[in-house]
Amino acid sequence: MVPIHINVPYTMLLKRTEFVIEHQFYPEIYFSGDDLDTCHEEEARQLAETLLGNDLLCTIHGPFMDLSPGGVDRRIKEVTFDRFSRTIELGSLFKPRAIVFHPGYEKWKFDGNINIWLESSLSTWLPLVKEAKERGLILAIENVFEENPDPLRMLLQKIGSPNFRFCFDSGHCHVFSKSPLSQWIETLGEYLVEVHLHDNQGEMDDHLPIGEGRFDFKELFKLLAFQGIKPIYTIEPHEEDHLWRSLKAIKRYIDPIVE
Repeated sequence: MVPIHINVPYTMLLKRTEFVIEHQFYPEIYFSGDDLDTCHEEEARQLAETLLGNDLLCTIHGPFMDLSPGGVDRRIKEVTFDRFSRTIELGSLFKPRAIVFHPGYEKWKFDGNINIWLESSLSTWLPLVKEAKERGLILAIENVFEENPDPLRMLLQKIGSPNFRFCFDSGHCHVFSKSPLSQWIETLGEYLVEVHLHDNQGEMDDHLPIGEGRFDFKELFKLLAFQGIKPIYTIEPHEEDHLWRSLKAIKRYIDPIVE
């Protein structure tokens, strides 16, 4: 059986810890910028001890709104670095299987010049990956607005660290990618450690339950099996009812550890 992680905001998890324990859900804890500012470390430490004491594996998702790890504005990059570094610091309390971040490449924002973004990204990620290595953690960059896997492949190759990996997001790929699903998995499969599972109609990032949009999950799981990839699977529901529907739907493809 395969453990399934459920994305949940940090503040919501604090309020619904017993619910998570009751159902033995493995959380992917999302820290927003506000969470990082208001979180008391002792509170986070107690939550981590509670989850770990109940044998609940965790992953972490860092903040992303307004941030730009590969941007050209020095001050924005400084804030981004501080946010990411703090996420790693707090996240380490939970002994996470991975910490996911958005890499911030948008073709239109960078006028199609990958190299501007790539060189700027290196100065952000290299010290963060060093910190992750020292703490025994894995960072994973997630596809968002990228139209093909090349920008992420270039960054992953440049960093060249087992502590810097890839998180594939099904919903983002379906909305923003102009490349076939097979190209993503074939190009980045060697770096893949986590998969975010949610659906949409190909127009908006709706975060629908698995199978209620038009993303080809059958093809995704076929490609992963063909390459022998066994990633962390994370459901990203935006409504509680969507969580239950996704948990039911995912059983078509894998045998999850859920109650």
